[in-house]
Amino acid sequence: MKLTSVMGPSAIVVISVVLSPLHAGSYGPFALRDFQTRAAFELVVNESKPLTPGTSKIATQTAYVTLAHGLVPGNSDGLEIQFFPKPVTEKVKADILENDAKELKKTSYAAFVLYMGKDNRIWQANLSYVVPGVTVARTVAWKSEELQKYFSDYRFDGKRLVLKSKGSYSESEKGHEKLRLFWDVDLNLPVVREVKR
Repeated sequence: MKLTSVMGPSAIVVISVVLSPLHAGSYGPFALRDFQTRAAFELVVNESKPLTPGTSKIATQTAYVTLAHGLVPGNSDGLEIQFFPKPVTEKVKADILENDAKELKKTSYAAFVLYMGKDNRIWQANLSYVVPGVTVARTVAWKSEELQKYFSDYRFDGKRLVLKSKGSYSESEKGHEKLRLFWDVDLNLPVVREVKR
């Protein structure tokens, strides 16, 4: 009977962990430094019907990493990295952990989605660039030479992401949008949440 009573609570704990939804606290606790990083993004619009021509920039001080499952296309796994201009404070940290940065996303921000295979290698990189009134989202790398050029300095061990990436993406086909996206990212951050998309 003692063996049963010892195993019973253990089994209940295991079941409750398996059935509980993934949430922001699954990897905590976190200090403010776990969200500090500097990155720079730039959008240059030369010609576009929906976008106003010109240049805009986002210089960021805060970022966080999410491990996401079920991403489209392909029901894939990936890393979502959100970058914000605001410096990290306890209030900013709470917005990230409790609201998935809902307040921060009301202003300018940039985001990478790095799609990964089973070996944690990147097979596609998407970049979103958001400033008030403008949202541009593009697949910036998917060919092996692009991934090698822009995302070779990358390490992910399941809990922490190290990424150095500097690059650009451009569209200049006649009759279509003419724009360029630039990024300069150097981060070493923990995964703060895990989600199912």
